[in-house]
Amino acid sequence: MVLKEAFRSLILAAAGSLVALQLVGCGMANPILSSGPSPRAEDCMLLQQATPTKYVCDGKTYTAVQLADIRNGKSAAAK
Repeated sequence: MVLKEAFRSLILAAAGSLVALQLVGCGMANPILSSGPSPRAEDCMLLQQATPTKYVCDGKTYTAVQLADIRNGKSAAAK
């Protein structure tokens, strides 16, 4: 009986800790989902899978290098 209560309190403590970690994590950027300036490669259509890879974003064509430059804060001109 004591073992069951100890196990139950351990499970509740673990669940409470996980909930607290989730609430604290809301202030951080999600590492799974990307963020950054538009356009992003995952929001674009793959046009040509060659070197360099070409994407179409909002009617403009970008290479993978141009999208990386936009992501890193450098300016990129659309073709």
